[in-house]
Amino acid sequence: MAPLRYHTDRMAPGWTPLRSRTIYTGGALALREDAWRLPDGQEIVYPVLAVGVTVGVLGFVDAGHVLLVGQYRHLQRAVSWELPGGGARPGEDPHAAAQRELREEGGYRAGRFAFLTRFQPSVAYLDEVAYCYAAWDLALDPLPADGDEFLERRVVPLAEAVRMAIDGEITESVSKVTLLQYVARPPDRS
Repeated sequence: MAPLRYHTDRMAPGWTPLRSRTIYTGGALALREDAWRLPDGQEIVYPVLAVGVTVGVLGFVDAGHVLLVGQYRHLQRAVSWELPGGGARPGEDPHAAAQRELREEGGYRAGRFAFLTRFQPSVAYLDEVAYCYAAWDLALDPLPADGDEFLERRVVPLAEAVRMAIDGEITESVSKVTLLQYVARPPDRS
């Protein structure tokens, strides 16, 4: 039985975790059921897709251009343009995962990172927490991509990437939030 993960300092009164059990594991994902006692006394079971930590990296190849990766996504049945990113390994620090994913998907190592934001893509049924970064001082330093990744890389002006996110050409949530967060609140680049 997997332990329930929750923050007691933020829980509403009357919500009581009862038990959790994993019913399916495949690759980096697991499906579990979490049982809770509600404030009115009834017990309910919630399905949870356990994803864990993911990262997205807005990599600047120069002051005005960023790196995008295109990869075929079977659910969309189309190529999805995204920022380099992906899942952290068990126990891997999000910053380290961001550097690794930038190298695997983008082919670059970053000299500097700035944390932009952290968010939960879907709070009802996913336990995923996404960490968004900007990265500069990129140097070619590729790692092999995952075995199921067939990537196309594209360098575009930052304004074009932002337009793609706003116009729905970039639909993947971590990429979209990373781009829009950067524009809304650019980090100190020193």
